[in-house]
Amino acid sequence: MNVTAADGVGWHPRVSIEKYSRDQVRWARERGEVPWLRRLALPPRAALTGDLLRLLFREPEDGTVTDEGNGVTFHGLANLALLLTGQGGHPLAEGHAGFGVGCDASEFSREHVRLSNADGEDPARCWYRPMDAAYPCVQAGTTAIEGACTFAETEACFAWHEWGWVSGPGKPQAHHTLTGAYGGQRPVMINRKAHPAGYGVKEIGVAWVFRTVIELRG
Repeated sequence: MNVTAADGVGWHPRVSIEKYSRDQVRWARERGEVPWLRRLALPPRAALTGDLLRLLFREPEDGTVTDEGNGVTFHGLANLALLLTGQGGHPLAEGHAGFGVGCDASEFSREHVRLSNADGEDPARCWYRPMDAAYPCVQAGTTAIEGACTFAETEACFAWHEWGWVSGPGKPQAHHTLTGAYGGQRPVMINRKAHPAGYGVKEIGVAWVFRTVIELRG
């Protein structure tokens, strides 16, 4: 088989940010009092996730923002090489995968190892948390990887300009630093996208769901 410069695997992300209002979040938190929801056998205090919010509401009251594209970091590529050869690496799977958002609009670099590269990690500038339960996953019958992460009322309340997938040894916890999210271990930021115009300013009391679909193309 001849291999040309055009051969390769393409990486094409599509993202949407669903913005659920204060009223929607408040109603979702009180759903245990709603009779038809009790028939679904949902725990009254179950985690607030994008899947649940889409079940409860036809659409987010504060709208949806969409975008495309991002870049894979050097360490993200190195992690993939380790996984493919069985020599280690952190799997991009439930129990390891996390998601981060930040306010740094600076241009992508393959050398980036975290978000908020311009001013440093801070609770007012970036936030990491585990992906929602059952994510990431491969969409049935496709080569597309879907990720989803719900940032609840008090999380990531700043202007959103950047995002990235992360992975590490074990399940991450909500934290404003990447290493802190993995208990001081050495995680990897897989990819990063910076949007100069931004995705909006998240305020206290609302919930934003960041959904990503990364399609692998041959």
